Amino acid sequence: MMKATKFLKLLLPAVVVALTIAACTEDGDYTFPEISLSEPEVDPNIDINLVKQTNNGGVVDFADVVNNYSGESLVFEGYVVSNDEAGNFYKTLVIQDQPENPTAGIQIDIDDASLYEYYKPGQKVYVLLYGAKDNNDNLLPALGMEEQYGVLHIGAIEGTEVARIAATEYLYYIKRSTEVADIVPTVISHSDFDDSMINTLVQLDYMQITSDELGSAYANAGDTYSVNRMLKSCEDNTEVILRNSGYSSFKSQLFPEGQGSIVCVFSKYSSDYQLYIRDTEDIDFTDSRCDPLFEDSFADGALANWTTYSVTGSPEWGYSSYGNSSDSAYISGYSSGYIENEDWLISNAIDLSAVSTATLSFQSAKRYSGNDLELYMSTDYAGGDPNTSGTWTQLSATWDTDTSTWYSWTDSGDIDVSPAAGGTLYIAFKYTSTTSEGAAYEIDNVVIEE
Repeated sequence: MMKATKFLKLLLPAVVVALTIAACTEDGDYTFPEISLSEPEVDPNIDINLVKQTNNGGVVDFADVVNNYSGESLVFEGYVVSNDEAGNFYKTLVIQDQPENPTAGIQIDIDDASLYEYYKPGQKVYVLLYGAKDNNDNLLPALGMEEQYGVLHIGAIEGTEVARIAATEYLYYIKRSTEVADIVPTVISHSDFDDSMINTLVQLDYMQITSDELGSAYANAGDTYSVNRMLKSCEDNTEVILRNSGYSSFKSQLFPEGQGSIVCVFSKYSSDYQLYIRDTEDIDFTDSRCDPLFEDSFADGALANWTTYSVTGSPEWGYSSYGNSSDSAYISGYSSGYIENEDWLISNAIDLSAVSTATLSFQSAKRYSGNDLELYMSTDYAGGDPNTSGTWTQLSATWDTDTSTWYSWTDSGDIDVSPAAGGTLYIAFKYTSTTSEGAAYEIDNVVIEE
């Protein structure tokens, strides 16, 4: 049987005012709803904000909500912002309350993977949460709503869960208006991120893929797993997840390596905000990158940009896979007991020959009592023991002081390393412990900028 949406697209001429489309199921007794090009005769009596406020922490049955509103139905209107044509949205319709400056958005789950054939971005729709009827004027079950991993989903109630609306029924629940609007994305930055923006169309400017993901495709070409790509702001160095489906048509394309603007649907998974593009036209990364002079997030547990030197004691600098962004540089002075220890983590040579000023920043996390780390810079380190090689200048930084948890990452602040400008810079983290105490430290997101 041909899907309803494909059947509709083939038979619905633009000049027809209304057309009833019929198709049969296997037992030959199903008729699709009437599809009208005139404005549907429905009266919205609730908005998306109020719909979201009915969330009770479980499954909301809108049959229980309709009595709070006048009339015999519960209807909201909104504008479609998603498009599943490129496959990055799967059986999902995203609707926001206004074409510009929206105040709320919502997600509707539908058991049809070709929604783009009927609902285009900008299409105004009416959603009948309660009061939808089939062609025989039979009242259909009310829709429901449930929060899943921080995002509210509307769909059909199945037992104690909210599932997808059947492909044979969703046209009764979601009716098209004659209006198609231009959707204007809301321009935001990381400081604006808020749950109220979930399932609305937004735009972030001055963004680029992180340096350690340069050369990557949008997703994995060889499988259908979804992939997170990290985007970084050129304004404040903050990062955000861009989630790309392994079923998307663009998954094997290389991610653009410049910087610029991205238009996307704002979403969330548990505590992490995420972005979803509708297709690659939503990304305009054609400007030059804004990479710092040096950066290291210790991705994949690597210390490739560093030299470790142990002056005394067996513990040495290594890495942890439980750090701020999954990986970080790590050291502890405890190994079957506290050990007197002096260990250095020294950067490879950093070229500052083309700049006149430079600033260093990083993040630290500390557990257990013990000496604070010490931070140094040099312009003439020649390798080997830093106590006898190179001239080292101690620098002041803000260190983590909450030793009760690994989750209290502390920003170092901006540290001036301009004395090395015009030449070569080495930076070093010096760790010490004693036979009576030894802290554990993690270092992450080391950045040097002009």
